[in-house]
Amino acid sequence: MTDNMQNEVRAVDISRPTDHLELDGVDYPLGFDLACMRVAEDVYELQYGRNVNFAAIVMHLAAGKLGAIMAILYGALLSGAKAHKVEPLTWEEFTEKFRLTSIPAVKELLMEKVKEALPKAEGDSENPPQ
Repeated sequence: MTDNMQNEVRAVDISRPTDHLELDGVDYPLGFDLACMRVAEDVYELQYGRNVNFAAIVMHLAAGKLGAIMAILYGALLSGAKAHKVEPLTWEEFTEKFRLTSIPAVKELLMEKVKEALPKAEGDSENPPQ
């Protein structure tokens, strides 16, 4: 591995699925992790006035609800900013700059990243009996 490649990887948590989001010509790192999911719940409560758990938000995401897309992306934006040590956007800045058309296949991309970030089921069964 070259020195340049080592510098690019050093101090990066490679277990976190990361992508980027472009808003107003600026590229922001995204981090899909449990903190992202918690922030999405906070967005629902603080910005939308709805106290729901992340499972409900994922159901809204699967239905293509814009609020779910924005809540999860904002959580990922905050997690990515923290992981990459960059200044995060405020919710107001995010909503002002956000354009759904800037992300091709946004719903599919988010569903994929959410699935990657969710903890895996323990044991032999993917859906253990309740």
